[in-house]
Amino acid sequence: MTVGELYGKLKDKSKWFFMERDIERIFSALRSSGDFWEVLDRSEVPVLLVSWLVGEFEREGLVEVVEEEVRLTEEGRRFCEENRIPEHRRLECPWCRGKAVHVEAYMKVLREFKRLVSERPKPLRQYDQGFVTEESTIARVVLMAARGDLEGKKVLVLGDDDLVGLALALTGAPGEVVVLDIDDRLLDFIENKAREVGFHGLEVRRADFRDPLSEDLVGRFDVFLTDPSESLPALRAFIGRGVVGLKGIGGAGYFGLTRAESSLWKWRELEKILVQDFGMAITDIIHDFNAYLGWGYEREMKAWNYLPVKSEPKGIWYRSCWFRIERVEETHLENAPIEGEIVEDDEMATA
Repeated sequence: MTVGELYGKLKDKSKWFFMERDIERIFSALRSSGDFWEVLDRSEVPVLLVSWLVGEFEREGLVEVVEEEVRLTEEGRRFCEENRIPEHRRLECPWCRGKAVHVEAYMKVLREFKRLVSERPKPLRQYDQGFVTEESTIARVVLMAARGDLEGKKVLVLGDDDLVGLALALTGAPGEVVVLDIDDRLLDFIENKAREVGFHGLEVRRADFRDPLSEDLVGRFDVFLTDPSESLPALRAFIGRGVVGLKGIGGAGYFGLTRAESSLWKWRELEKILVQDFGMAITDIIHDFNAYLGWGYEREMKAWNYLPVKSEPKGIWYRSCWFRIERVEETHLENAPIEGEIVEDDEMATA
C-alpha cells in the first residue's frame, strides 16, 4: 500500500484537515520512538489528528498500542520501507538548539530570572495557560536585542504566563514595559519581582483581549509580544490588539504558533490575516523556538479523551515556532469589542 492509497482511504473520514505528508511525518516519528508524546513532538501534526490517525493505522494493521507505547507492526515497518519513509532525526545545532540566537551574553540575566521565577504561579486551565522554559523566555529577549527591538524601546506584552515582562525588566534595557493579563496572580507576581530588581519602567494592568485596547495604549509602543491560544479568533484578537498598540510603520511584533494545535491550513489563514488585514511583513519564523514545560492539567485537557495512550508526558513534547512581524503598511484596525468565546476550535487540544 502506498501513502497515497492510505490517504485516499482516510481523507474523507476525517473532520480535520490533513495531507499525505502528515501521514509520512507520523510514520517517520514512529520509526524513531514508541512514546506517543514524543511522536507528537517529532511529527508536528496536530494532537487530535494524530490521535485519530493512530486509531485508523491500528485498524489497518500498521501499528499496535501496547500499554503506554504505539509501536509499528511488521506490516507497518514494511509500509515505511516500501514508501521510503525515513526515521525522524533531530539535526538542529547543538549550540543554540535551533533558536538562531545564543544566550551567553545574557547568562547573568538567565541565572537571576531562574531565581526570581522559582515561586511563580501555577498554570490555570481556565486561561489556557502553559509556560515555556526559562531558556526560551530569555532567548526571546536575546532575539529582540539582535533585531534592534530592545534597547530604549516601549514594549507591550499581551498575556504573560511566560514572564517575559520580568525578563525584560531584568535587562534594564527597555524604555517602558506594559504587561496586560487577565490573571491577577501573574500581574502581582511580575510587579513585585520587577520592584525587587529595581526596574521602575514596568506597569501591569488587568485586561481581557475581547475588550478594546485602552485608548492610552493605542499607538504607543515600538514592539509587542504575545503567545495566544491558537484558535483563529484568539490569534486575531491577541495579535490584533498588539498591532493596534504599535506606533505605526516599522513597529514589530512577536508571537508563537505550534503545529500541535494548528494545521498548515490554519497557518496560511493566519498569514493572510497578518499580511492583508494587519499590514505586516513576516521577517522571521524560527522553528521550535519555544519549549513548554508540563502544565499539570494534562488529564483535564480536551485532547485526553482522544489519546490512544493514557499516560502523562515525561518530558517536553509541546513546542512552538516564534514569529517576528513588522508593520509595513498602515491598515485600519477596529479597536472594538469582540463578542463571545474566542478560545476554541476543532484543532485546539490543550484548552
